[in-house]
Amino acid sequence: MSEIFKSFKSTAIQSAFYSIGNLAGKLSGVILLPVYALYLPIEIFGLYALFEVIFQLFQVFSGLGIKLGLTRWYWDEDTTPNKKSLFFTTFTFNVAICILLSIALYFGFNYLSVYYFKTDIQPDIILLFISGNLIKLLSDVPMLLLRVQHRAKKHSFVQIIQLLVFVGLVVVFLAVFKMKLEGIFWATLLSAIIQFVILVPVIIANSELKFEFRLLKDMLTYGFPVALGNMVNITFNFTDKYFINWFSNLKNVGTFTLAHKISNIVNLLIVNAFINAYMHTYFKGVNSSSNDRFFSRSFTYFLTGITFCSLILIVFIDEAIVLFAANNESYFNSATIVPVLTIGLVFGGIRHMLTLPINKIKRTRVIGVISILSGALNVYLNYLLIPIWYSLGAAYATGIVQVISSLVLLIFVLKNLNIVFEWKRIFILFLDSAIVLLALYIVHIDHLLLNLLYKTGLVIFWILFIYLSGFLLIEEKRRIKHFWLKWKKLSSLLHNIKSLKDK
Repeated sequence: MSEIFKSFKSTAIQSAFYSIGNLAGKLSGVILLPVYALYLPIEIFGLYALFEVIFQLFQVFSGLGIKLGLTRWYWDEDTTPNKKSLFFTTFTFNVAICILLSIALYFGFNYLSVYYFKTDIQPDIILLFISGNLIKLLSDVPMLLLRVQHRAKKHSFVQIIQLLVFVGLVVVFLAVFKMKLEGIFWATLLSAIIQFVILVPVIIANSELKFEFRLLKDMLTYGFPVALGNMVNITFNFTDKYFINWFSNLKNVGTFTLAHKISNIVNLLIVNAFINAYMHTYFKGVNSSSNDRFFSRSFTYFLTGITFCSLILIVFIDEAIVLFAANNESYFNSATIVPVLTIGLVFGGIRHMLTLPINKIKRTRVIGVISILSGALNVYLNYLLIPIWYSLGAAYATGIVQVISSLVLLIFVLKNLNIVFEWKRIFILFLDSAIVLLALYIVHIDHLLLNLLYKTGLVIFWILFIYLSGFLLIEEKRRIKHFWLKWKKLSSLLHNIKSLKDK
C-alpha cells in the first residue's frame, strides 16, 4: 500500500469519527429542525437565527487566532519545548478573551436590540444567551487539543454526550414547558456545563502552570491575520440575515436559515470532518517530499466526496424540506434556496482546503486579505440582491463570493507552490455533476413514485459515469472491489468495525 494511500486511509477513518462528532456537536440544530418547526413560529425561528449569528461572531473573535497557532505549533518539535505549557497558555488566553467579550456583549446588547434585532430582547434572555455561549466557548481549546492529538473517538464521545443533553432539554423545554427562545438558551447553558465538566480531566492532564509569553506572541503573530480575516468575513457575512430582516421581515430570515442549515449538512459532515482530521496529518508531514503530492490526491478525493453528497441533497431537496420542516408549509419556500447555497458551499469547501498549503508556507496574511475582500464583496452583493430577491438574493450573493474567492486562492496556490492538481479527474467530476443537474431541472415529473425513481436513477447515473469514464485509477478500482468484498458480509460487520478502531 502506498504511503499516500495509507495516510489518506488514516485520515478517512479519522474523518468518519469526526463526522459523528460534527453530527453531534453542530448538526444538533439540523436534527432539531422538525422540533423547531412544530413549536416555534417561523418569525421566532428567524429571531433565533439572528442570535446564532451573534454566537458565530463571538466564537470567531475568541482567542484572536491563538487556536490556529496551537494547531500549527503543537507538532513542531523545534519550537515547542513543552506541549503542556503550550496548551495551558492557549487555554488561559482564550478564557480571558472570552470573558472580556462576554462583558462587552452584555453592556452593548441594547444597541443590538435597536439596530440589529429591531425588537426588544428581555434581560433574562440576554443573560441566558451570553452565559450559555461563554461556557460553551470555554470547551473550544480542549476540544481542539483532542483533534490535534488525533483522539477522534474521545472527541466524538464528548460531542455526542453534549448532543444528547442539548436535544433532550430542548425537546422538554419547547414541547412540555412551551418556553420557546429561553428554553433553547437554558438547554445551551446546561449542556455546555456538562461538556466542560467532562473535559476538565483533559485540561488538567495536558496542562503545566507555566505561561509561554514568547510562544504566545509568535502564535498570535501567526494566527491573528487569519483570525482577523475570519472576524471581518463573519461580520460581513452576517449581513445576509441582517439585510433580509431589514428589507423584509423575520419570516424570510427563518426561511433562509432553514435553507442554510439544510445545505450546511454537507459542510458539517464532509468539509469540517475531513479538514479536522486532514489538517493535522498534513502539518505533521509538512517536511515530507511527498507532501504536495499527498495534498493533490487528497484534494481530488475531498472534492469527489463533497460533490457527491451535495448532489444527493440537491436532487432530493423537496423531500428533505418536508422532513426537516415537519410538513409545516410556512417553511417550504426554503426548497428553492438550498440548491444555490449548496453549490456555493462546494466552492466554500474548496476554499477551505486551499488555505492549508498557504498555511504551510506561513503566508497567512494572504488568507486574511482575501477573507476581508470576500466579506466586503458579500456585503455589497447582499445590499444589491436582497431587496430584489430577499432570501434567494442572499443565497446568490453567498454563491458568487465563494466561487470568486476559491478561484483567487487557487491562482495563488498555483503560483507559489509546486502542487500539480489532477485536472482531468476534476473536469470529469464537474462534467458528470453538470449533466445530472441539467437533467434534474429540465425534466419535471408530478407522480411521486416515478419522480423518486427518476431522481434515484440520476444518482446511479452519476456513480456509473465516475466508474466508467476513466475517473478512477486502476489502484482505486482494486481497492473499491476489495472494500466491497470485505464489507458486504454482514456476519463480519463487527470484526470490520473493530479493525477500524484498532488503526
